[in-house]
Amino acid sequence: MDAEFKIGDRVRFMDFDGDGTVVALPQRGKLDIDVEGMRMRVSVSEVVRLSAEDGAHERQLYDGNNQISRFKQTQPPVAHSLPSGKKAQRQAGRMEVDLHIEKIRERYPAARNIPDSDALYVQLDVFEKTMAEAFRKGLRSVVFIHGSGRGVLRSELLKRLREYPGAVVQEASPLRYGNGAIEVFIK
Repeated sequence: MDAEFKIGDRVRFMDFDGDGTVVALPQRGKLDIDVEGMRMRVSVSEVVRLSAEDGAHERQLYDGNNQISRFKQTQPPVAHSLPSGKKAQRQAGRMEVDLHIEKIRERYPAARNIPDSDALYVQLDVFEKTMAEAFRKGLRSVVFIHGSGRGVLRSELLKRLREYPGAVVQEASPLRYGNGAIEVFIK
């Protein structure tokens, strides 16, 4: 059955939004797929291969986040309307990232099969990728919601943030995020 898949094929998941690229064929009936820089192993029955036509029309079918089908989109906003939510924050040069492992598993299909014992590594990987994206896009700040558990993730974040030149860290608004978030300003 895996003969129909080869390394480099683009695939879409059947049980949730998202797609990726086949990077390895480890064993019969299994595929290793790269999804936004994260690698996951899935059964061939969990994905469908995207044809060349699907790839050519992907911009028409999906928005920039690859999450909203053109058939599900509402009417385009009126030109004088003000953006709200995450779109407004990105336009204002700000991004929010929830590093709770449950939220990461919801957002990144590659993380759903990772055991809880490896959660910290996944959270730090998402952190590193987010910081790279923030620098690349020239964002003003990033809010990392880490929670208020034992403080292991928070201390690792602060340790790694010392390595970023031009990054200034402060507590995020406790009214909005509670005590479990930091905001990183990028200069």
